[in-house]
Amino acid sequence: MTYNIRLDIASDGDNAWPHRRSALTGLVAYYAPDLVGMQEVLLNQKQGVEADLPAYDFVGVARDDGKDKGEYSPLGFRRDRFALVASGTFWLSPTPDVPGKGWDAAYPRVASWARLRDKASLRMLLVVNTHFDHVGTTARLESARQIRRWITDQRKKGEMVVLM
Repeated sequence: MTYNIRLDIASDGDNAWPHRRSALTGLVAYYAPDLVGMQEVLLNQKQGVEADLPAYDFVGVARDDGKDKGEYSPLGFRRDRFALVASGTFWLSPTPDVPGKGWDAAYPRVASWARLRDKASLRMLLVVNTHFDHVGTTARLESARQIRRWITDQRKKGEMVVLM
């Protein structure tokens, strides 16, 4: 499941985050997907989602500083199904290891990833979650190319890949 939860801004009125939170986390809990990617997640929203969905572990850092400033594109996985082997975040830009925006993007964009081991089958899975820029056409194209190269470079033999 992938879900753009929209950032938390009061000007959304009746559709503001405090009114959407339980509907969103209730929907995820009801369907209980093995994997869930989210976009436009601020720190307080991430903390709320994590509190409401205790069956999941989430990986990924915020895009502005690589810690907790700005939006996240977190990747969640069911801890009863998968074991986390490795995880990280890279920026969709010419400098993927450094926070910043690339090409003609309006904002910094990231891809959060996790290498997971299925506890039942022991098969490996490489999962990448992202959120492309809404303005920059070059940024979207280059982001897709960058992610394709990254997956090609990082994927291990026999590993399945999921891109959200």
